[in-house]
Amino acid sequence: MADERPAARIALVTGGAVRIGRAIVTALARDHWRVWIHHHRSVEPARELARVLGEHAVVGLVGGDLADADARERVCATVLDRSGPAAGRVDLLVNNAASFEHGPFLEREDADLARVLATNLVAPLSLTRRIAPALTRTLGSIVNIVDVAGLHPLRGYADHCIAKAGLEMATRALAAELAPLRVNAVAPGTVAWPTDGRHDEGSAARTAVLQQIPLGRIGTPEDIARAVLYLADAPFVTGTCMIVDGGRVAATGGARS
Repeated sequence: MADERPAARIALVTGGAVRIGRAIVTALARDHWRVWIHHHRSVEPARELARVLGEHAVVGLVGGDLADADARERVCATVLDRSGPAAGRVDLLVNNAASFEHGPFLEREDADLARVLATNLVAPLSLTRRIAPALTRTLGSIVNIVDVAGLHPLRGYADHCIAKAGLEMATRALAAELAPLRVNAVAPGTVAWPTDGRHDEGSAARTAVLQQIPLGRIGTPEDIARAVLYLADAPFVTGTCMIVDGGRVAATGGARS
């Protein structure tokens, strides 16, 4: 059966220059998507990734702090510009950009919570509201990158957990409200070892984590990218959150050592 997909589907990946975002951009490019790479501070990594992938895969780079409303509007205006390199077409929005702040709840302040919510919850919803009409025209979809910490709390990360839980709920709410636009989420487990020294190779802390994961390893950014690719091309899947954690939540109920 012939492939009926458009020759060049267009994706916007926020926080697309490093870590999970970079893996998602790379996987989409290999699957013949053309990608807008959003970045904030990671200007050089974004440029380097664009050079590696080439003009055939990268529509362009768009920079800005998504916690800022004016910056969000500039990003959207660039991507949706009908005179721009993608003629305003968008087939996929991946809301990946995030912060990961931590600290004891009683020692943090309202301003800290507001900052975390602005990046991790308000920004994805704002981009969705602005870009949804273009996505609906192409029968496209949205994939929100949440976190297993939004499903099962992680001590010391209350603000982050609350924001990601909100984004997971928004995924389900918007799947119902915006259909036929599909809205899904991916909840990564651990995809990199902490750099706190406690989880070095051979440490008891690392062994304890691995014992909680049925598949016997932590994940990689590429594992998350594969899930995003699946959801981008799953025409009867919407309103779901795919947990990608090697089975840790299933085995432990979300408890962490």
